[in-house]
Amino acid sequence: MDKIIPVTDLQRQAAKVLSDVNKSSGPIIITQRGRASAVILSAKRYAEIEEDLALLDDFELEHLIAEGLREKEAGNSISMEEAKKRLNYPG
Repeated sequence: MDKIIPVTDLQRQAAKVLSDVNKSSGPIIITQRGRASAVILSAKRYAEIEEDLALLDDFELEHLIAEGLREKEAGNSISMEEAKKRLNYPG
């Protein structure tokens, strides 16, 4: 379960909050006036999330390329010249 603390606790106990976030793999949610305002993650966890997102981007690109190749093999494609004409491309 995510830890939730008010911004006033963060202001008073910043060193403790940072220590807590580095000991845990989960985020700390900071609230302001009772509403979620920010999220604190350890630098390690943030880096892991960025790596995961990069992998997902690569996976999506591979999927789109494979889908395009299947469509081309099925005859569901047009030439570059035809695409330019349909888009009224000046080049």
